[in-house]
Amino acid sequence: MKREKKRGLILIVIGICVPIVSLPFVAGFDPGKGIMKNVYETGIPLQKANEGAGEASVASVKEEAKKTESLAERLTPRMVPLRYILALGVFLVFIGIVKLDKARKSM
Repeated sequence: MKREKKRGLILIVIGICVPIVSLPFVAGFDPGKGIMKNVYETGIPLQKANEGAGEASVASVKEEAKKTESLAERLTPRMVPLRYILALGVFLVFIGIVKLDKARKSM
């Protein structure tokens, strides 16, 4: 197998695995909402919400952001949206497909 083809396959596998591996860390999922609403409103919390709350929800992360007082706390991101992680996965898969296509054409 050519080096370019191996790189393409690796990028495709990474592009599929990154969103799947990040799913256990996602907070704010609601089964009553649709797929698009869940994709736009869920994310991986970067800071703890309330200790008594258990799992951090999107609303609690946003409420905590409003309560902060210093500029550094206001500028610190509270969560990484799931849509960014999915976009990264799609981007890696497309780059992998392009690399596979280039490897096939150079044969």
